[in-house]
Amino acid sequence: MATSHFATEQYTSEAFVESVGAVLFRMSTQEICVLHLLKKDEYILAKGRRNCGETRQDAAARELTEECGFPCRLLHVNMSTRAPPAIEDEQLGDEARFYTDICEPFTLQIRRLGEGNVKLIWWYIAAVNEDEPSQDRDQHEKDKFTVEFHGFADALEKLTFHMDRDMVKKAIEIVTNTFSK
Repeated sequence: MATSHFATEQYTSEAFVESVGAVLFRMSTQEICVLHLLKKDEYILAKGRRNCGETRQDAAARELTEECGFPCRLLHVNMSTRAPPAIEDEQLGDEARFYTDICEPFTLQIRRLGEGNVKLIWWYIAAVNEDEPSQDRDQHEKDKFTVEFHGFADALEKLTFHMDRDMVKKAIEIVTNTFSK
């Protein structure tokens, strides 16, 4: 029996959970949404688990709206990804290519949750629908965390975890390169 030439891990559905989140921008003021976890005094980004049958994109928009209270949309951005184009006219090598106007995850985080369990977190880039009213957040959520918007530099300073900071820097770069006039 042959084995893969690549280092490979495999998880059955009982051993992994899939979450989805987004770096949420308020485009008019160039701010980023950060959640302040009150009990731990940590600053994080909005994310949550994907439900069965739900697409990653739908889960990201739902989680952002539930946690932040703002209707939002995932942004179509210009970025590089190893995913092939929507219509593949020829066999392409497995390498990064630059695309314009795509709505795909820009980061994947893998968290080891203990013996043989992992959490996969797909991250998108999103924007508040500023012309729509905010929605009331659940009281349980209000007791756990506050929702804050900060300018780019302040958001990077506030975030507790370095991995989140690095990811937000990349999101700022992508948004700036996509929407600069």
